[in-house]
Amino acid sequence: MDTLRQDLLYALRRLRKAPGFTAVAVVTLALGIGANSAIFSVVNGVLLRPLPYPESDRLVGMYHVSDGRRTTMSGPNFIDAVHAATSLESAAAVYSASATLTGDGGEPSQLDVARVSASLFTVLRVGPALGRAFNADEDTPGKADVVVLSYALWQGRFGGDPRVIGRRIQLDGVACEVIGVMPPGFSYPSDRQAWLPIPYDNGFVSTQRAAWYLRAIARLKPGVTAAQSAAELETIGRNLARQYPDANEGVGMTTFPLHEAMVGDIRQSVLILLGAVGLVLLIACANVANLLLARSAARESEMAVRTALGARRGRLVRQLLTESVILSMAGGGLGLLLGVWGAAFLVSLKPQGIPRLDAVAVDTTVILFTFGIAVVTGLLFGAVPAFQATRGGLSASLKAGGRGAVTNRGGARVRGVLVVVEMALAVMLLAGAGLLMRSFVRLQSVNPGFDATRTLSFELSLPRARYAEQPAQVAFFDQLLPRLRALPGVRASEAVTMLPLTASNFNISFEIVGRPPVPLALQPSMEVRVATPGYFGAMAIPITRGRGFTDGDTAGQPPVVLVSEAAARTFFPGEDPIGKTIKLGWGRGPGRPRAGGQVVGIVGDVKVERLSDPDEPHVYLPYRQWPDRSMSVVVKTTTPPASLVAAVRQEVYAIDPNLPLASVGSLEQIVSESISQQRFYMLLLTAFASVALVLAAVGIFGVLSYAVSQRTREIGIRMALGAHGRSVIRLIVRDAMVLVGCGVAAGLSLSLLLSRAMTTMLFAIAPRDPATYATVSVTLAVVALFASWLPARRATRVDPIVALRAD
Repeated sequence: MDTLRQDLLYALRRLRKAPGFTAVAVVTLALGIGANSAIFSVVNGVLLRPLPYPESDRLVGMYHVSDGRRTTMSGPNFIDAVHAATSLESAAAVYSASATLTGDGGEPSQLDVARVSASLFTVLRVGPALGRAFNADEDTPGKADVVVLSYALWQGRFGGDPRVIGRRIQLDGVACEVIGVMPPGFSYPSDRQAWLPIPYDNGFVSTQRAAWYLRAIARLKPGVTAAQSAAELETIGRNLARQYPDANEGVGMTTFPLHEAMVGDIRQSVLILLGAVGLVLLIACANVANLLLARSAARESEMAVRTALGARRGRLVRQLLTESVILSMAGGGLGLLLGVWGAAFLVSLKPQGIPRLDAVAVDTTVILFTFGIAVVTGLLFGAVPAFQATRGGLSASLKAGGRGAVTNRGGARVRGVLVVVEMALAVMLLAGAGLLMRSFVRLQSVNPGFDATRTLSFELSLPRARYAEQPAQVAFFDQLLPRLRALPGVRASEAVTMLPLTASNFNISFEIVGRPPVPLALQPSMEVRVATPGYFGAMAIPITRGRGFTDGDTAGQPPVVLVSEAAARTFFPGEDPIGKTIKLGWGRGPGRPRAGGQVVGIVGDVKVERLSDPDEPHVYLPYRQWPDRSMSVVVKTTTPPASLVAAVRQEVYAIDPNLPLASVGSLEQIVSESISQQRFYMLLLTAFASVALVLAAVGIFGVLSYAVSQRTREIGIRMALGAHGRSVIRLIVRDAMVLVGCGVAAGLSLSLLLSRAMTTMLFAIAPRDPATYATVSVTLAVVALFASWLPARRATRVDPIVALRAD
C-alpha cells in the first residue's frame, strides 16, 4: 500500500507540473468517455434493463403468425388459446383507445386509454398504489363501468386527492367509478392515462374471429421456457385452423419474450451507435498515447537515472501506468458529467420508434461502466508509452542527459502507427455518417403523397353516449366543417378517419365481386380510410382517374369507393378497376351490411406510417355512407396553423362544449416526426464523426509538431545548404500524407467490410456508395493536409545558426 501511495503522490506531482498537458489529455478523454457513457445509458435503458415488472423474464407476447410475421390477435382466437394452453399461468388482452373526460369541473380532455382484460395487472404483477384493480368478472357483460387511473392523471387532473376513489367521472358520456390509481411510472401499453375493462359484450370480440386487433400478453408458468410455450401455441394454432378454416387457414400462433418483442427492431441500430462511439474513444486513446509518447521521450533521462539507482523496469512501468490511470479517471469523472447531460439530451429528442426511453438514465450500472472504461482506457493508452519510455539503453540515455532527449526511432514508428489507426477509425465514422446523411437527404425528398404546408390538424372522438347513431355523427361534421371554412385565413377544412404518417393502421380484408370466393383468412387486405368529399382536394391528393366523392354520395345512394394507385396496380393488374365492386370484411355489427361499393375513381398514393415505406394499397369510403365517431380534421390556412387553434376550438365548443381537441398540431410536424428516428441516428453519428475528425487532425498536428522539434538540426542544415522553404514544407507534408494515405486505405477497407451492418438504417442508398467513400477520402485528405501544413510552415522559420548551435 505504501508503494501504491507513493506512486499516486508522485504521479499527481508530475501531472500538476504539466498543467497544459494534463488539461488537454483530460478533456480529450472526457469527450470519448462522456459520449460512451451517454450512449451506454441508452443501451442499458432500452436493451439491457429488464422490464419493470416482477419476474419479467417470464412475460411473453401472444401473436398470430401470418406470412412469417407476428401480428395482433382476434378476440375469439385469444380466448380459445388461453383456455387450451397449459404453459401459461395467466394471460390478458389489451387494445389502445381514446376516451373523452368531462364532468369533473375541468376542461374536457381526450385521454389515451387502454381497454384491458381484468387479469392484466395480475399478469404484470403490479397492483394499484391506491384503491384496487379490476375484479375477475368486471370485463363480462352487465357489470358496472369502472376505471383505473394512471398516477400522472391522478396528480395532474385530480390534484392527488385520495378521495377520488369511489368518485364517478364521465368517460365518453358514461359515468365510470374510479376504483384505483396505478403507481408512478406504470404504463402498459406505453403512455396510457387510464384503464377500462375490455367490452367483451359489444359483439366485436365475440363474433369477429378474423378481426386481429388485440395485443395479448401472458405469464409463463414456473419452469416453462418461451420455446416450450411457443411450441404449444403453434399446436393450438393448427387446431384452430382446422376448426375454423374460413378465418384461420394459413394463420399460426406463437409466443415470444415480451422484452425481445419490444426492442428487437432497434437493437442493431443502437448497438451500431455504441460501436461508433467506441471508435471515438479509441481515437481519443490514440491521441493521448501520442501525447504520452512525446512526453516520455523527454523523460528518458529521468528513467535512466532511476534505473541506475536500482529501479526495476516493472516498477517504472507501474509508475507510468499509474499516471495514465489517474488521467483517465479524471477524464472519466468529467466524462460522467458530460454523459449525464448527453443522456438527458438524447431523451429530449424523443425519436419515434425507440421504445423505453423513459428507462434511460445514468444509474449505478452506467456509473460503473463509465469508471470501468476509464480504467481500461488508462491502461490501453498508457501501456505502449510506458514500455517505450523504459526500453531505452541506460548508457545512451545518460550520455544524452545534457543535450536533450535521444531521438527514438521506435517511438517515432509507434506514433506513426497511432496516426494511421486514428485516420482509419475516422474514415469508418465519417463513412457511416456520410451514408446516413445522404440517406436522410433522399428520405426528405420523398413525396408523401399530400401537401403538408400550412395545414392544421386535430382529432375529434365523438362520445358513444351522445353520438351512437350515424345521423348524429354526420350532422356534427356537417355543422363543424362549414364553420371552420368560414374562419378568416382558412382555405379548406375536411376530415378523414386517419391521417397519413400517423401509424394508425386499419388494414381490412376484402373480396372483389365476380371473382371466385376465397376463404376469409386468405383474402387480401387494404388500408381503409373514411373521408369527406373535399378531403382529396384539400390535401392535394390527385384523382388520377374517374371521380372523387361528392355531396350526393349519401346513405340512401348506391355505395361507392375510391382505390389508390397502389391498390389498382396490385389487385387489378392489366384491367380497369373502375366499375368493379369491392366488399370489405368489416361491417357495423350483426345483421348490418358490409362496407364497400363500386369503384368510381383512382387516387394518388400516400404514405401510411413512414416515408421510407413502399406505397400501400388504400380504399376510401365516403363519410356520409360510412360515418365514424373518430375523425381527424385538416384545416388548410393562409396563416401559421398555430394562430388558428383558439378559433377552431371555439367553433367546436359552440357545437358541443364537452368535446376536446386532441393531437393538435400541423401536418408539417407529422411529416417531420415520421423521420425523427433517422434524424436521430444521423445527428449522433455525424457528431461522433465530427469529433473523430477533429481529434484525428489534432493527432496529426501534434505528431508532426513533435517531429519537427526533433528534426530542428536536420532542417537547419538543409536550409544552410540552400534548401528552399517550399522543399522543407513538401518534405514534412509528404511524410504526413504517407501516414494519412495508409490510414485512409485501411479505413476504407474496414468500412466496406462492415457496411452491410448499416443496411437497415439506410434508405435509397447502397451501403457501399462510391460517392460517399470518395467524399470522405477527399475530406480527410484536405483536413490532414492543413493539419500537416501548419507545423511544416513553422519548420521553414528555423534559423540555421540557432539550429546548428542546438547540438
